[in-house]
Amino acid sequence: MVLARLVCLVLALSAASVRAAPAESALSGPFDIETAVAVALERSPGLQAAAHRIRAAEHLADAERRPEPTRLTFDIWQVPLARPWAWNESPMVMLGLRQPVPAAGSLKARAAARRKDAAADAATRDVVAQDLASAVRHAFIDYAAATARHGVHLEHQRVSEHVLGLAKARQVVGGTLLEIARAETEVARARADVATDATATQAARTRLNTLMARDAHAPLGAPKDPSPATVRADASGLIADAQGGRPETRAADARREAAALDLRAARREANLPSAMLGVAYFPATRPMPMHGYGLMVDLQLPWLSGQGRKRRDAQAELSAAAVRDVAQVKLSIAGEVSAALATVQSASERYQALTREARPASLRAREVALTGYEAGRGDFTELLAAEAVHVEVAMDVIAAKSDLDHALIDLDRAVGSPVARRPLAQGPAAP
Repeated sequence: MVLARLVCLVLALSAASVRAAPAESALSGPFDIETAVAVALERSPGLQAAAHRIRAAEHLADAERRPEPTRLTFDIWQVPLARPWAWNESPMVMLGLRQPVPAAGSLKARAAARRKDAAADAATRDVVAQDLASAVRHAFIDYAAATARHGVHLEHQRVSEHVLGLAKARQVVGGTLLEIARAETEVARARADVATDATATQAARTRLNTLMARDAHAPLGAPKDPSPATVRADASGLIADAQGGRPETRAADARREAAALDLRAARREANLPSAMLGVAYFPATRPMPMHGYGLMVDLQLPWLSGQGRKRRDAQAELSAAAVRDVAQVKLSIAGEVSAALATVQSASERYQALTREARPASLRAREVALTGYEAGRGDFTELLAAEAVHVEVAMDVIAAKSDLDHALIDLDRAVGSPVARRPLAQGPAAP
């Protein structure tokens, strides 16, 4: 049962088709976000330890259902101190068996409560798995963004070096040394940005490797950046899905049921007696030359001391608290889903505004300025300004795409399962 639940969890969190866990070689070339998640869930020592604890809790629940062990007792009384070996002179030698008998029905209720605790542990393990999957997805998006920024800066370096060549060529026919110096400055800045990108990319790669339980410097291929997408869903429907399906709700429900079962057991223990039953065999001795047997019934009467009632009252308070915990979890989930959905909608609008208007405009401005300068008619300052704006807008687009992807990951985590996507148009807006 546990193994089946774990397999289902991995498949649900990765939101991929049924497939075996990818091998290490799958990460050496280009890989997608779901491959990274599958590797992390498969290799996580924390999740493996949690699986062992869940199985341990289930074994403890089985043990709780069984009565306490039977006790074997041996008594010998009044052996003469002068002859301590003379057991046959004892007036009583007794060999007995004793069996504790709890209040009727209490063992069954306690065992059922422990099974609910095990179910809560399993749901908590699912929470940890979802948190790990979200962390891997966030790290993957950061890795993809760092790679994209590196590509923009490489293009900027190429353009800057081309402009430097044009400036040197124009200097022969009337250009100025100032243009060459400014072009050289832009080339140097572009190269510095490329070097900085390499450091940022390595940091993102290290973080992703660590989350996947790999060596920090293990080779990692290029990330396949997810296509731009958003969601089309109403908050009320997502909240209902989240409150019913998130593992936090399942854990709180299981703890509520466990507390109710513990309360049932406490009520039985407060109202019904427990007992110690025994049977004994008395072998013949010199003072007692006959064999015999004995019976023992030892009743604990809980209603006389009041301890059982106090334990019952305490458990009633814990049961009431567990009910409120469920309500609090659902309230928190509603807030998380609403905030995450609003963030997705805002990030989608920003990304579309940048890709439909700002990016095409900055690209046209750079092409016009570069073409004019190549033809000997354009202004060098305008060219630098157009190139700077183009790079800035490209960085804004990457940041907006990264923010959108992060927001979608947070929405999936808030709902507890992948939310249906719809693609976003990336081209310029229709006239």
